[in-house]
Amino acid sequence: MVHTKPINIVLFCMIAFMLAFFLSMRVFNDGVPGWKSIITSDGRGYYAYLPALIIDHDATFSKVAEREAKLLGYRHYKPGYLVKSGNHSMNKYFAGEALLLLPFFLAGTFFAWISGGEINGFSFFFQFFIGLGTLFYLFAGLNFLKKILEHFHIRPGVVTLTLISILFGTNLFYYSLWQPTMSHVFSFFAINGFLWFTVIAIQNRKVKSALWMGLFLGLAGLIRPTNLAVILLVPFMFENRLMLRQFLHKARSEKLPILIFTLSFLAILSSQVMLWYMQTGHFAVWSYQNEGFNFSRPEIINVLFSWKKGLFIYTPLILVALFGLIPLVIRSRMRFISMAGFLMLSTYVIASWWNWYYGDGFGLRPFIDYYGIYAILLALLMNAGRFRANVYVYIVILSPFILLNLVQTWQYTHQVIQPNSMNKAKFRQVFMRTDSAVINCLGGNEEIASFNINLHQPAGVFPNGFEKPAEGWNTNSIVETRRAYSGNHAGYLDSLHQFSPGIAIRVGQLSKLPAACYVTGELMVWDSTRGASNGALVVLSSDSIHPGENWWQGFKLNDVPQESLKTWRKCTFSLMLPEFSNPDGILKVYIWNTGKKPMLVDDFVVRFYGK
Repeated sequence: MVHTKPINIVLFCMIAFMLAFFLSMRVFNDGVPGWKSIITSDGRGYYAYLPALIIDHDATFSKVAEREAKLLGYRHYKPGYLVKSGNHSMNKYFAGEALLLLPFFLAGTFFAWISGGEINGFSFFFQFFIGLGTLFYLFAGLNFLKKILEHFHIRPGVVTLTLISILFGTNLFYYSLWQPTMSHVFSFFAINGFLWFTVIAIQNRKVKSALWMGLFLGLAGLIRPTNLAVILLVPFMFENRLMLRQFLHKARSEKLPILIFTLSFLAILSSQVMLWYMQTGHFAVWSYQNEGFNFSRPEIINVLFSWKKGLFIYTPLILVALFGLIPLVIRSRMRFISMAGFLMLSTYVIASWWNWYYGDGFGLRPFIDYYGIYAILLALLMNAGRFRANVYVYIVILSPFILLNLVQTWQYTHQVIQPNSMNKAKFRQVFMRTDSAVINCLGGNEEIASFNINLHQPAGVFPNGFEKPAEGWNTNSIVETRRAYSGNHAGYLDSLHQFSPGIAIRVGQLSKLPAACYVTGELMVWDSTRGASNGALVVLSSDSIHPGENWWQGFKLNDVPQESLKTWRKCTFSLMLPEFSNPDGILKVYIWNTGKKPMLVDDFVVRFYGK
């Protein structure tokens, strides 16, 4: 195609920029995050297959877990990706990402060996090549997307703008560099590859095309099984229903391509079956123990519009892309039905997961897997007759969305945007701000309970209005005052009385151990001077969470800095506690007034929930 050269130049420049950013910020950066955290978070689980099976020859992952504990400095570290299946320990994640990263892992092994470095899967060359591998699959996925857009006869300028927008205008940018071992970039690659080879298979109906189509669909499913919903988009790749009927008619008579497609697809997925058997002795298991879908109660509104993580709030470019459905309605009902069916199903499945905001992270990350599909809609919108305009017009329109994403990426990496507890007040407080005053200025903690927590029956409810002794509570700083929210007593905190009345309870009273509990709390707060409580922390701590190991967590009491004066307001918090194994460990909850300005607390209620 005569116009592809400028697009390829832009793609090359994007590659150069991302590589330079990777080298400067992750590899040769002495600060945090540096190269030691390239393999991090859930990515450690996706990656763990490689060091466990190739270095350790250990399907139990015990040696990998020991090395991770040493690297993280956690004596009783238990990887979140390891679950029990009967008496066996297994990796709950699927192995597609590890399969894709295998060449880069081998490169890391080779360079670690010739340099005399440690061959443990986590030393410099392993981390470096794994990060490099993520960038490789990012741009391979973008290249597939470019070819798909050209197939749809999208103008070269629109193709270029679409590629730039989908990378720098979404959290795909963040997950390519700061958490590169999360699965999303790899799903982005596999799904775009499947769609491109679907186009090739439609055009030539050759066995080779069917083979690649099956391999990429299998890879998509081997990374995240929910990615298989992309099969609904096969009709979308046909220009009209007549072409689809003709293709299906010929496919019935030419059965070899269908057979090759099926075999290649099953061959990829069968690798997971064999890994399950190696780990547990069973060919089929549900690896996500104590996790699952709530298909009867999907959180669709929250997933799309919540201030916590909503897709359209943190990545509004995707909302713009949905207007690409308009030209589809006008020009091709078949394509519209195929695309709309996929979008509704994928959103429904994402919204049905028990943790609808998917834990800590920047934006609603599971949608990243499908950004290539939203990019197609965005390009079709800009290319459609009724919406056709000079590319420079669309540059002006889309630039604010790109700027918003880049600013929010900076905010997230500088502890401005919280990973799991944002709300409307917090979002408004820090919106588009990069001054030093907003760094770590937000407080509160708003987590949902784990899938197996019984929220219908608390394991313990401990209220305290500070009017009389209460079970489990100490009497720190209780004073008689006419300013109390209820009754005649409240907790008084200042420079001499920094700690509020607090609860201390044996963990063994709350749940059968080892287990993790869920805790919620609420209290009334009164500031005697402006901002008196802005330095106050909610503290949860435990002596001997495990024998010989203590635990402590503190977060700001106020969601946003407060200026209210001498008025009572409610503060709430909720969070999952870590797993406890020592029944005699003492769990404490209290307020610590680090700011030392006078303030009152009253009507403090703490609730614990177990399995």
